[in-house]
Amino acid sequence: MPEETNQIVLGAVEVDTGANPSAQGGEDEGVDDHAVKVVDIVDTFRLHEQPVFDNKQFVTFIVKRYIKNLTAKLEPEKAEEFKKDIEAATKYLRGKLKDLQL
Repeated sequence: MPEETNQIVLGAVEVDTGANPSAQGGEDEGVDDHAVKVVDIVDTFRLHEQPVFDNKQFVTFIVKRYIKNLTAKLEPEKAEEFKKDIEAATKYLRGKLKDLQL
């Protein structure tokens, strides 16, 4: 079951220091504080966006690293089923590389 994510707002915290710049002859300069919307899971786990893969890099990563390492950890009958299913998934993802954000 996919996990649902939410957008949360970071930044734009208002802090009252009790200072009154107009009473001290100055102006209220404020702070350069911008609110940013982020995905809660990304922020919580401090995830970072990966650079975009081109087709060759994607195949190298998925086939040569991910599938090879994962298949080695599976039982033989599960590994065959995994290989069959992952081929279709890899083909599908290769067609959508421009639309993915990793």
